[in-house]
Amino acid sequence: MYRYQVILSIALLSIMTPSNAEVSVNNIENNDKIIVDIMPVQNGLLGQPSNIEKKVWELHAEQWELARSGESILSLPVLNTLINAWLQDRRKRIEIQYPGGEEGEFWVQELTDWLVSLGIPSNHMTIAPGSGADDMIKLNLIN
Repeated sequence: MYRYQVILSIALLSIMTPSNAEVSVNNIENNDKIIVDIMPVQNGLLGQPSNIEKKVWELHAEQWELARSGESILSLPVLNTLINAWLQDRRKRIEIQYPGGEEGEFWVQELTDWLVSLGIPSNHMTIAPGSGADDMIKLNLIN
């Protein structure tokens, strides 16, 4: 399994250049959800919403259960959108809020392992418990 992941990582890194950064999506099922919430970012000094908007993507457990290969991971609309957004500005970090508990920890570890195998450096990810639901991981890009 490890050898397959390494080979897949090398193959994806070789084809994912800035000029060819868009990941293709195939075989999307009707029950896949892309939920993007636009939330105003709070200004730390005044407590007032700023003009900067923050996108939050939600990855649901029923979507993740079907994803067990690099191709199926990339075919998840949430991850496809997130990876393409990160490729546009590689200085940003991916914040991953996961459900607490042992199951949530296993899930976030597997997700971060896949993201690393797809070419996103682990030092560009921040993980934190507290997604707000047992069956959901929230993802967003932060500076």
